[in-house]
Amino acid sequence: MAKILVVDDDVEFGKAFSKLLSGEGHETSVALDTSEGLSLLKKGSFDLVFADLSLPGENGIALLQNVKRDLPGLPVVIITAFGDWDTYATAIEKGANKFINKPVKKEEVLQVIRDILG
Repeated sequence: MAKILVVDDDVEFGKAFSKLLSGEGHETSVALDTSEGLSLLKKGSFDLVFADLSLPGENGIALLQNVKRDLPGLPVVIITAFGDWDTYATAIEKGANKFINKPVKKEEVLQVIRDILG
């Protein structure tokens, strides 16, 4: 299965999301902000990143831009509780592979993983 990085400042969401993914056989790591996420990306090899839009310090779009610059082949999915059309368009324009609204639905997340990773 896939090695997935989850970047979300909501500790409880991160735990629950990681549990959902690991329950499907994926290996997960969780970071609480952009800086920690980028540090984990430099240390390891990941197949996919799920990044919250609203993060302390640099937001999920900044994380997305860093990933696309440094690891252009790594897919990134933006997740948010505060999505609107402009935010969605910006994320896609900056290179996000998908955009998911919170609360996330298990089947939607699993379908996104299948769509991106095959």
